[in-house]
Amino acid sequence: MSGRRGLLVAAGFLLAAAIRLAWLSAFRDNWDMGTYRQFVESAPRGGVLYRDAPYHYSPLWAFFLLGLSRVVLALGIPFEKAVCTLLLLGDAATALLLFRIARDDLGRPPESAAGAALLFFSNPVSIFVTGFHVQWDNLAILFLVAAVWLAGRKREPVWSAAALTVSLLVKHVTFFHPLLFFVRRTGERRRSLAFLLPYAVFFASFLFYWGAREAVFQGVFRYRSLAEDYGGAMLRKLPGIPGWAPTAVFGAAALGGVIAFRRIEIGRACLLLSLVILIFLPGVVEYYFVWPIALGSLFGGAGYAVYTLVVSAFFLGSPDALGLPIGHLPGWHGIWWSIVFWLAWELRRLSKERAA
Repeated sequence: MSGRRGLLVAAGFLLAAAIRLAWLSAFRDNWDMGTYRQFVESAPRGGVLYRDAPYHYSPLWAFFLLGLSRVVLALGIPFEKAVCTLLLLGDAATALLLFRIARDDLGRPPESAAGAALLFFSNPVSIFVTGFHVQWDNLAILFLVAAVWLAGRKREPVWSAAALTVSLLVKHVTFFHPLLFFVRRTGERRRSLAFLLPYAVFFASFLFYWGAREAVFQGVFRYRSLAEDYGGAMLRKLPGIPGWAPTAVFGAAALGGVIAFRRIEIGRACLLLSLVILIFLPGVVEYYFVWPIALGSLFGGAGYAVYTLVVSAFFLGSPDALGLPIGHLPGWHGIWWSIVFWLAWELRRLSKERAA
């Protein structure tokens, strides 16, 4: 990397780190942190996750936070600062993996690879979701990126499958991605079976709560996020459409994406699948929009730029975000159309690359 470019990239990382640290320092509390604290505090009193504390995912993150709370209590560190620091470190690890993928797997020069990592680490959507909402989606995405990186190492698929397993256990926002890895190895049946491991472990993790199985079923498997005027949820507004239709359309679209993208380079295939998932979601929360940012940073382009601008502008005006009184900011439909544009842009790029 040349001296000038190296200094610019280093300055970019320092600036992005300073902004992220400023968010961390300014953070005091929010609704999401309150839910973390609720199940951490209820466990010592005999509270049962899912039944006595609202939770919609595998118990791994809850177990981890419970252990973290005990460690930081002994050290005298505020619980919320420890969580924020952990999520910040997760984004830093993601940036490092993106650099390695861009340099080693996509064959880019070091300055270009570092630029892709910086594009992620400085992305306002990533900064905001990690620093403001303090949601742990970024950790699930970290292990998805790790699975992509491990796939490029030509090692046994069990290592990528292990990373995907952790991703699902942290937060199953990557639920369909192991299938994408699975169908890419249809000619290696024995090795492809490793990618069914994430599902086996994910479902087995709920056996610890068999006594609260009704609460688990309602809180996890029937959970549909918020019914905003967005994407597949809009089907419910059509007369005569059954309530299960948005979920059925979502499942069909996600599985269709798995089949359609199976022959594409794995990093880009995972990105395209994430975009399809966001388009057809039957329910949405605004921090979901961080899902494609990491892998999208590897490829950039107009679709990535438009999406970043639209989502960032949405965060400015959203009452669940900054809530600034600024008129004419994009709403849920604006974000949905930006995702459609990004997907169309990526498919167009692929078509041109294949024709070249």
